[in-house]
Order: sequence, then structure tokens, then C-alpha cells
Amino acid sequence: MRGARAVFERLLPFAVSALALAWVFSRFDMRAVGSALSWRVAQVLAPALLAYGAVTLVLEARSILRLLPARPPEFGAWTAARIKCASYLLAIVNYALGGAALAVLLRRRARLALGEAAGIVLLISLTDLCVVLAFGALGAAAQAGGPAVRAGVVATAGVGFFGGLVLLRMPRSLGPLERIRSLSVFDALRTTPARRLTELALIRIAFSLCFLGVSGAAFAAFEIEIELARMVAGVMILAVLGALPIAVAGLGIGQIAAVEVFGDLAPAETLIALSLVLSAGMIALRAGMGLLFAREFTREALAETRAEA
Repeated sequence: MRGARAVFERLLPFAVSALALAWVFSRFDMRAVGSALSWRVAQVLAPALLAYGAVTLVLEARSILRLLPARPPEFGAWTAARIKCASYLLAIVNYALGGAALAVLLRRRARLALGEAAGIVLLISLTDLCVVLAFGALGAAAQAGGPAVRAGVVATAGVGFFGGLVLLRMPRSLGPLERIRSLSVFDALRTTPARRLTELALIRIAFSLCFLGVSGAAFAAFEIEIELARMVAGVMILAVLGALPIAVAGLGIGQIAAVEVFGDLAPAETLIALSLVLSAGMIALRAGMGLLFAREFTREALAETRAEA
């Protein structure tokens, strides 16, 4: 029963992507999608993707190193970058699987307990989620109204994030919730010094700005004019959908969402072409980085995560 469930969970993203793409291909004119492609798209987007891959890998390695209170002498920036590359290949299939792979490799290479390694991965992921939601909310607020609306959005996001941190880090017992707070996966949230949390937040903000930059390059490549606030809000919606573990790298659902979110800016076929090219470029970039820099780590992570399942 457990084996059948594991197989189902691994196959589900492929099935969802296949069904969603089949719906897209049947619903829209694929010849028009092909017509939207040109050499200009490759000339603009290929360098942007390569720059994005290089800069974000440095940021990923820096994020990991800032959260390791102590590490073996051989665990440096290059090792952190390589184990992150290894997780990319698995994250293409399932974001959660990529996170599990990174936790496994951190445990082995940085000599951590599994709960401690998982806590570091969770802290990075939660920070990313908060940054994405904050950017998306600010983008939406900038379109919706004046300073009062924007201030309200920022205040709500800040209270939610920092309120959660205060609860996790306060010295007093939380009563019935104390057993949850004491779980090892929350160790990084509880014990990481505030200075390092601030540094992590700044690094992940830079990471999200890189994603916005490559997304802006995609709109420019397809000659779609879009206001900055509109792009920020819409792209962050697509980023959240792409991270959900229900489709392979968001394929299928990402194209449907792109049409829904940006449908008034360009023909649907052009938006589908943009979304497909950007998704394919991201997948190729991540897969290439994993194969070039971390093949042995990928095999190790896959074997370990399968054993844990």
C-alpha cells in the first residue's frame, strides 16, 4: 500500500502536466503559438537565463552557508552550490522532492542531524514564500489604490511573518503548541540569530528580483508592454503555482495561469508561447546545472530520498 502511494505521488505531477498541456493544445491555435517564436526571443532570453542561473546559484550557496552555525572544513561555497544543483534535477519533478534531496545532502555533507538539515531547507523555503507573497501583495496594492492600501498590505504581511517568528522564539512555553514548536524542523527558525535571518531575507529578496528580471526579459523578448507593478503581481502568482507539487515545473497549469493573469495584454497564443519558452528554459537550465556540476550528488540524493519514502 505504501509503495503504491509512493508511485502515485511520483506519477501525479506528470499526469497533471500532461492533462493540462493536452487541454491547452486542444483549446488554442498552436500554429499561432509557433508563429510567436522568433530568433529575437532566443537572443534576448538565452543570455538572461544564463545570467539568472549563475547569479542565483551564488545566492543559493550563500543562503545555505549563512544558516550553518558550524560546518566541516571541506564544506564551502562550491560544495553548497553543487548540492543545490543536485536538488534542481529532483525539484523539476516535484518542489518538495527537491527540498527533501537538499536536506539529505546537507545532513551527509555538513554532518547535521536530519531534522536540523530539514529545518534549514524549511527556513529558506518559508523565507522565499514570504518574499514572494510580499512582492505580489505590493504589486497588487500598487495597482489597486493609494498609500493607505499599500501601507495596510505591508503591515499585514509584516505582522504575520514577524508574529510567527516571535511565537517560535519566545522563551515562555506555548502550552499545547509547545510540542509543535519544539519539533527539530523548527530549530533553524528558533535558534538562528536575528542578524543571520535578516541577511537571509536580503539574499532571498535578491533571488526574487533575479526571477523578476528574467521574467521581464521574457516579456521584452515577445515585445509585450507591461507595467512594473502588474508584472510583479502576476509573476509572483505564477511563481507560487509553479512551486506547488502538482505538476512538473508548473508545466500546463503555468500556461493556463499565464493566459488568465495576463490575458488582456497580448493574444493568448503569444502568452502561451512566452510561458512555454520560459518554463522550458528554466527546466533546461536547472537540468543542465544538475548534470554538469552534481551528477554524483543527484544519484546519492535520489537513492536516499527513495529509501526514506
